[in-house]
Amino acid sequence: MKYIIFDLDGTLIDSMPTWHGTGAAFLEKHGFAVPEDIHDVVKTLTLYQTAEYFRHDLGVPFDAQQIVDEITSYVTDAYKYTIPLRPSAKEYLEAMAKKGVKMCILTASEAGYIQPALDRLDIRKYFDCILTCTELGVYKEDGKAFLTAMEKMGGTLEETAVFEDALYAVRGAKAAGFRVYAILDKDFRGQADVDKITALADCSFRDYKELL
Repeated sequence: MKYIIFDLDGTLIDSMPTWHGTGAAFLEKHGFAVPEDIHDVVKTLTLYQTAEYFRHDLGVPFDAQQIVDEITSYVTDAYKYTIPLRPSAKEYLEAMAKKGVKMCILTASEAGYIQPALDRLDIRKYFDCILTCTELGVYKEDGKAFLTAMEKMGGTLEETAVFEDALYAVRGAKAAGFRVYAILDKDFRGQADVDKITALADCSFRDYKELL
């Protein structure tokens, strides 16, 4: 393993509690009914895709940027001031850096609010690049995003691993031919997703200590 592509939210940083319910909060604030399956729908989407879902499927009469800006305002302070690293994540990054492993972040989140978290947590130094699906114009479901990230680092499928926590992203990475390390969190993914992730991934773990 000479190259690693890391997801950010839920994989390196413990941000899922911050995101849980933000879409519902937006809809409730503006008087729209909240679909029962909203969490299952939006957990696979970028913010801009979520905005388009709100507009076209739920009838929200705002432009996409306005929706994105308002939802971002809910979470910005948490990224800047409070969201922590996953336990032992920094120790693992340090260990990989000492071994000469090249690493990047590939996230469905947006650069504007994640950058302050990377600086506060002092982990930006470990990564060759910070890539967002929005900026790349490719997404994790079909694996193209992972292949693009690998190419930017100069890696190969044989030498590159993907670290993820979401079922749709694990599926995408596996479909593209990557070895996948999955961090498990049934509190926000649900036991059914955890079971499917465990079956798909090459390695699954709950704490980075298990890999040190």
